[in-house]
Amino acid sequence: MKKIYKLLLIVLFIFGTTSVQSQDENNPWQISFGVHAVDQEADTNTSFTEFFNVEDNWNISSPFSMFSVSRYLGSNLSLGVGMSFNSISKYATGFEMPVASEYHAADVMLKYSFDNVLDWGNWEPFVGVGPGCTWMADENWMTGNFSLGMNYWMNERWGLTFQSKYKHSFDDGVMDEGGSMSWSAGVSVKLGGTNTD
Repeated sequence: MKKIYKLLLIVLFIFGTTSVQSQDENNPWQISFGVHAVDQEADTNTSFTEFFNVEDNWNISSPFSMFSVSRYLGSNLSLGVGMSFNSISKYATGFEMPVASEYHAADVMLKYSFDNVLDWGNWEPFVGVGPGCTWMADENWMTGNFSLGMNYWMNERWGLTFQSKYKHSFDDGVMDEGGSMSWSAGVSVKLGGTNTD
């Protein structure tokens, strides 16, 4: 595990010191990959501080458990799809199981970037909404998702992305008390440019 983190830091350093001169409009595709955590205990009754109870509630199974791709549409809007996988061993109260369960999710997100609204330098805050589907322990259910996130662009192409997502379940019989939180952190790259001036 430590070797993987060291390799990731080396890759980030190399790309972080490599300047690529291109405009965002000429790089409409954004690809992100990284680590993903799931909190099955989170719901609309959860207090704010409980969302950050990492030791008791967060399920993290792999440093590479999230992947997403999005396409810039114009007017600060992007449309994307994402996939994540995990192993759930910290269950929501009342839904505990004796063994860990595989967790898979696929989400669609319409994202709005505040890059042109807020002048935060290399930091780009964004919000997103969209539907999703989750598979876990021979069950599957639809969700409505709301996301808050931040990109930190090290240069014109490479960056780091941090995101929190509340996933509201539309099925009362699911295993997450009607909602869950998803947290992710990873590397992002913008692609697709034809003009590299």
